[in-house]
Amino acid sequence: MPEANPKGLREYRHDNGDILPFDFIRSARKTIGLYVHRNGSVQVRAPLRVPLAQIYLFLHERWDWLILQRSRFMEEPAPAQVSYTDGETFLHLGHPLMLRVHSASHNLAKRTENELHVSITKDRQEQAEGLAGIIELWQRREARRVFPLRLAFCHEAMKSLRIPFPELKIRKMRSRWGSCTRKAVVTLNLELIRMPPDSIDYVITHELCHLVEFNHSSRFYQVQSQFMPDWKERKQKLEELARANYGL
Repeated sequence: MPEANPKGLREYRHDNGDILPFDFIRSARKTIGLYVHRNGSVQVRAPLRVPLAQIYLFLHERWDWLILQRSRFMEEPAPAQVSYTDGETFLHLGHPLMLRVHSASHNLAKRTENELHVSITKDRQEQAEGLAGIIELWQRREARRVFPLRLAFCHEAMKSLRIPFPELKIRKMRSRWGSCTRKAVVTLNLELIRMPPDSIDYVITHELCHLVEFNHSSRFYQVQSQFMPDWKERKQKLEELARANYGL
């Protein structure tokens, strides 16, 4: 008999009496996915035929992690929209760049040592995201240049695992630095272009480890520690830089 409400809002009652509302979605996937968003909301994605009892057990087993993650997001500021103005500085690969804006007949961003010079037309300046859009296009070009090099470096460092070389995608993501699929597709957050190479390498290595262990089990962290013994320090540095500079 088909489930009466396979999609929508549900509630889970924990042993301590706390009630957790969560957005529930079934799809043609193989595992249960748990996602905590920065506003504190929770989403569960489940395979089509997994019984609800198993989903509630899943939430019970991950309760401590879920509560910790929600509290972290609720305590941290929401991601801030970076506002660019002439003379201000922003991070690029972990180093501050000073922004220099010039009125021109064309739109172009070009780095000169520790400055990013942006030429912008009057019409583009009058657009809400005109200046930010030009800078983002430049950041995307930089990401397409830098991220493949870092991916190749990290993959070579892990060559003993004989994992496939993944396809790389780059996009802006609100709640994660990277992701990896079972089909060896690694997606990196464009915002990583602001961070130092060792932070980028941490995220890439983390995602490559998922090609060995598609979970966050103790085995996963053993593999990660084997190839990046200082991953905890790198993770902390990444989070501190993101919070201090952008509220990410």
